[in-house]
Amino acid sequence: MKSKFLITTGLVLASVCASAQNYFGVTGGYNLSAKNMDEDFEFTEYSSKSGFNAGIAYEYRFSGTDKGNLFIGANVLYSLEGFHIKRSAPAGSNDPDMVRISAIESEENFDIKYLKVPVSFGYNFKLSDNFGLAPKVFGILESQLGVDHDPEYNPLFDFAFGAGVNLNIGERLSIGLGYDWNPEDFDSHLGNAHANVSYYIFSTK
Repeated sequence: MKSKFLITTGLVLASVCASAQNYFGVTGGYNLSAKNMDEDFEFTEYSSKSGFNAGIAYEYRFSGTDKGNLFIGANVLYSLEGFHIKRSAPAGSNDPDMVRISAIESEENFDIKYLKVPVSFGYNFKLSDNFGLAPKVFGILESQLGVDHDPEYNPLFDFAFGAGVNLNIGERLSIGLGYDWNPEDFDSHLGNAHANVSYYIFSTK
């Protein structure tokens, strides 16, 4: 009985994989990232910053029904993110350092460059023959570029998590929206909202 179950399961998996397709292409899009603090700091304001992402795209589409299909995706991206910070001090502060910059605001942009490998899992709901709506969740293996890495405070690799949705147009074109966040510590996290356009150049079975 057990052997029959294993054989049946193997045949089902083999038939699914045989009819599934691998799609390869390119992707690029817009980032809007920010540093989100759980605690407000007086005279310090964090705000969002624009950036971009670009790279190669891969998607494995399982065979499904006329209603939809499961898929697994994996991209390799260069992603420019960061945040904007504004510091200010009120006039007449008792702190000597604050008096020195009294009534002066300092502003600075922080650019953070990443190499990202997001791996997503989702389901494509077929709205018609040419359109599909595909919610997804994903995990991201990422590494900051252009910085010194320290095993304790700034490891070579880090992890982020996210969710989003794709609008699939035909078999080749996909427009995606998503949000990912990387918890830095207990008090803050980096968040990134992104919009991507992916075009799958070729596919194989």
